[in-house]
Amino acid sequence: SAKALFGENEWYFFSPRDRKYPNGARPNRAAGSGYWKATGTDKAILLTPTSENIGVKKALVFYGGKPPKGVKTDWIMHEYRLTGANKTTKRRGSSMRVR
Repeated sequence: SAKALFGENEWYFFSPRDRKYPNGARPNRAAGSGYWKATGTDKAILLTPTSENIGVKKALVFYGGKPPKGVKTDWIMHEYRLTGANKTTKRRGSSMRVR
């Protein structure tokens, strides 16, 4: 994955999503000493001027420890992903892409 520093307290990472189960669509959000948990509602990303829905923005909060007894931290991450026909197709031999 790549990292780009932006501003004083913001970073952007570009990474394929790992799957929680080999044949499932659920993403694996375990991360080192904790895990990322989705919070709030997903926000649609609309293409202007047509208002076509091209993606989803999801807010995640980092919890230290293991679920369901994790401890909430003040780290927040926004996940952006494409929807529908705009998604990256699965590469042969790769289990890292979620369709």
